[in-house]
Amino acid sequence: MFRQAAIIFSILFVQIMPVCHADKMLVDANILYAMPDAGGSDDFNLGKIASINYNYYYRPWLALTAGAFISDEIIDAPKTDIVGTYQTFIETYGLTLGMRPEHVFSERNKIYARAGVLYYDTTLSVEEYFEAGVPAGTTSSKTNGYGYFIAAAWSHSFTKSVSFQLELSQQKQLSLFEGKTTASNVFDLSFTGISIGVGYAF
Repeated sequence: MFRQAAIIFSILFVQIMPVCHADKMLVDANILYAMPDAGGSDDFNLGKIASINYNYYYRPWLALTAGAFISDEIIDAPKTDIVGTYQTFIETYGLTLGMRPEHVFSERNKIYARAGVLYYDTTLSVEEYFEAGVPAGTTSSKTNGYGYFIAAAWSHSFTKSVSFQLELSQQKQLSLFEGKTTASNVFDLSFTGISIGVGYAF
């Protein structure tokens, strides 16, 4: 479903670009502070996901947005089983495509939203620490697929070109490891948190 949605967004983008005049364009860079949620007993530390977006305004209040994101290594709290102690690490990167409607309510302030589809490439690593004298082991597995993102935000302009952005954001990666494991082990991965950033209009 999300593959088809991404194709539709791409077709619309290609069709609209030649016939619409942009009132302006905006490039913004953001850092999302979020704790991953895999829907289980995970207890991840706060992680950071950096993103950069290109926004093309084909209406004064509506832009097409496309971007890329990459995370740092986000660590789960250590857990213990009958063998020893283990810890999970997540790293992710990908691409986004969507729309950005907005409403200006004062000379320097506006609210906006982002929504669209994403493509992710995510790596999960598990490092286990055994009893003394037994070497530790690390296993990594990579998966990719589709999902979606949504955000509600406020923007404050310092100048006509430079602005500050504050977003409440969620990124949801769907069906991790689908086709690579049993259906009962397939899961969704969410990143929900606060994002801060800067934008440059031209």
